[in-house]
Amino acid sequence: MTATEKEPSSPDDQVGGHLLLEKVAAGDALAFGSLYDAFVAETYAICLRNLANRAAADRGMAAVWTYIWSHAAALNQQPGSTRSIVLSTAWAITSQRSRSPLRRLTRRSTQTR
Repeated sequence: MTATEKEPSSPDDQVGGHLLLEKVAAGDALAFGSLYDAFVAETYAICLRNLANRAAADRGMAAVWTYIWSHAAALNQQPGSTRSIVLSTAWAITSQRSRSPLRRLTRRSTQTR
């Protein structure tokens, strides 16, 4: 492997774009796995913070990563680091879910016990 073929050492280690997001947009499942591995802990922490419980956080993770897979081309066009794009996407998706009526009801019922 030559220096120009070398993969970035971190998801943000590229010049002029988001290499992993670009590869995910092209349907590269290995790049998606690398992106997931790089940000799984931080995205799960966001899901736990914004959603009612672990089951909801697990569903939130599925929603976040499905969205990233399906919208990688659009996400790749956003300014900022790959990290900021992935984490802001996780925050936006789980914040919407946390404002749902089901979330409020779940929270009330657990607080009154």
